[in-house]
Amino acid sequence: MYSESNTTEEPVEFADFNAKLLVLDVLCYDLDVLDPYDGDDDETDEDLDVEGQDDRAREYYDDLELLPSQLSLVTELTVDSDLEVLQDVHPGWDGSDDRYDPQNWDDLLDLPALGTVYAAAPLPAHVVERLAAKGVEVRSA
Repeated sequence: MYSESNTTEEPVEFADFNAKLLVLDVLCYDLDVLDPYDGDDDETDEDLDVEGQDDRAREYYDDLELLPSQLSLVTELTVDSDLEVLQDVHPGWDGSDDRYDPQNWDDLLDLPALGTVYAAAPLPAHVVERLAAKGVEVRSA
């Protein structure tokens, strides 16, 4: 799925936006491959939806295209409510609910170089099993 043999790479579509956010945190903040969302300093409460989500940041990250060559750089993922990309999308979110937990892990399981997942809270057992079957180590963050 993530073949690098193509000279013209096609963007990879993620089935789960929350899974994409985990990858974007690595590519934007850890590896500096993509530019993170840079909200205007004049951001107001009007830019946030009724639950406090920044719709402009969400749209920015939703529209970012991820290429197979970029995905092949992701060797580690962190599943935690403190990720910078999550604070971009939902400033001040305290992680007290599961709104940004991936529901579909297939895109993450398809990451070609993924070797370690750091999880702040226990992952679902079926996800841990599938990660282990692919040789991915799950560690407590």
